[in-house]
Amino acid sequence: MFNKPNQLIFYINISIIVFGALVALLTPFFVVGLIFTICAALLILDQFRQNKSAFTISDLKKLLTVHDNGGNKATLTQTQMTTACHVDNSEYWFKNIRAIGSISNFKINHGQPDDQQKENGNYHVCMRIPPELKLIDGSDLTLTCEYQDAFTQSQGTLSHVIDDDTQHLHMTVQLPEGRAISTARFYCKYDGKEQALLPPSVTGQTTISAEVKKPKLGAEYCLQWNWSEPGLLGKLGSLFK
Repeated sequence: MFNKPNQLIFYINISIIVFGALVALLTPFFVVGLIFTICAALLILDQFRQNKSAFTISDLKKLLTVHDNGGNKATLTQTQMTTACHVDNSEYWFKNIRAIGSISNFKINHGQPDDQQKENGNYHVCMRIPPELKLIDGSDLTLTCEYQDAFTQSQGTLSHVIDDDTQHLHMTVQLPEGRAISTARFYCKYDGKEQALLPPSVTGQTTISAEVKKPKLGAEYCLQWNWSEPGLLGKLGSLFK
């Protein structure tokens, strides 16, 4: 719930509440004990408020569409119902976007990002929240971007890192016809450990999908597949794309 410094403050405030209650109940200084108790309780409430996530996401859908058998071109669409937890939140960051190849043409709600950063191979893109969006009441945000030469290997992975409190995560990969899927798996990486999740569903050898309710904050969820090498025509076609 809290990091170690905040845990210490939390336990100190709990001790003050207990002390104040004992003073109020067991000594003639009822008012003094009550003041101690109320002040410590208010400090705990403020601590919870400050440590609350800046945003919550009720439903997040992440769709990767690979357009060619060579895996050279792909599009990512991420749609999420997002609620700002504080009225003074002024911007939202989509974080930890990465792939083996290059990523370009970021759009947020069909517009250009207000800021874009790259750190350790991860892209982070920002949207400044306009007043008319009323994100405090919840609103859909949509991120799109394009991948180049990101899924040319026999193994591909779509991943998502949970940066905000999220209730439901859906991940889908849409592959072109012509390269059969041999295996697919869904797993998460958390605290340096890998955990297998329920196998994803595979439809028509072209669609892989998985979902998880209440994903762990800070965990990375990975939808991974293996597919056959592209045929000769696919390889020749990729040379002219």
